[in-house]
Amino acid sequence: MLENISGIRALKENIEAVEKRIASLEEQHKEMGSLLQGIEKGIAGLKSTERGYSDAFSKDLDKIKYLQKEFEKALRTFQQNNSQLYDSIYTKLHNELKSHIAPIQLVANEFTAVKPEIRKLQESTQAANDAVNRLVSVSQHIKKEDFELKEYAKELLKADSEKLRLMREIETLKKIIAHERRNRH
Repeated sequence: MLENISGIRALKENIEAVEKRIASLEEQHKEMGSLLQGIEKGIAGLKSTERGYSDAFSKDLDKIKYLQKEFEKALRTFQQNNSQLYDSIYTKLHNELKSHIAPIQLVANEFTAVKPEIRKLQESTQAANDAVNRLVSVSQHIKKEDFELKEYAKELLKADSEKLRLMREIETLKKIIAHERRNRH
């Protein structure tokens, strides 16, 4: 019988151990249940947040598409305006330059036409200067008694008056050129 009692005691101890284990498992089950509820709430919150982000992303994407279309329209308009502005500026500048080139070309042609005369004038002035220099050189070597300077004085006066006349013509030509340049501007 003792064996039965010691068997009962062992059984009782086993039952108590199992009950403790069951109580522990029930406690763990409750904790797991509340943890599961927390996880479910977290998942629900994440789904809600995900939906919110998805909706916001969708709205932002729509806005981006709209802004892209608006930007493309603005860019096309800008390119058209830029092209028109370039064409307009080019045309106006071309016409303006054309109107200024004609008077400049006219003055240049007149100057080119007068250039040979100016060269002749320069050559005759140089010749007159050379003659005067020769005369001065000769006059330094000739004694007053040896030579009468009346003829050379006449030639010198003639050359001097020719020189003055040519210088006046040069001044007149310069004035004409200056007048043409002022009219050009």
